[in-house]
Amino acid sequence: MREGNAASVFARALLEAARDADAVGVVRAELADFAHAFGESQALRSALSNPQIHATAKSRVVASLTEGCHPLVRNVLQVLLKRGRFTIVGGVRDEFESLVSAEDEVVRVGVTSAVELTETTRNKIAARVEAVTGRRVALETTIDPAIVGGLVLRVGDRIVDGSVRSRIRQLRRRLASADVRGDVE
Repeated sequence: MREGNAASVFARALLEAARDADAVGVVRAELADFAHAFGESQALRSALSNPQIHATAKSRVVASLTEGCHPLVRNVLQVLLKRGRFTIVGGVRDEFESLVSAEDEVVRVGVTSAVELTETTRNKIAARVEAVTGRRVALETTIDPAIVGGLVLRVGDRIVDGSVRSRIRQLRRRLASADVRGDVE
């Protein structure tokens, strides 16, 4: 099973179990926290993927790190570890988040800008996307100075690239393919 499919299967099963336990919010937050910590810690990723470290030791590490977490979070992480799928923790988190957002009728919008956006600007972007989609919006902002200026929006599988970098690329292509004519006699 491909990683994306596996992440989707785990996320759907986890969401159903979390719904049954009336713990969607807690599971969502704790899974996000763990996935973030896992993504940020090279040492943890190395230890959990090292074939020389015994599976029991890895299981104890995960159990220790998730002590106090909801049992569903602890269990899904242990299952991922036992099945050799721990590298998809971030994908499970992303898919879980998407499923919960879809149920809440919230659309996640990724906004990439060259500089930090003001609260007013973020609110205007959210209001515009809400007006277009008819759904509540959860903005996720990223700063990328390489886009020079403007914004890149990701709404679901759609990308709206209004960056200066994109406009320069388009202009470069048009100039390269332009038919230049002069008034030469």
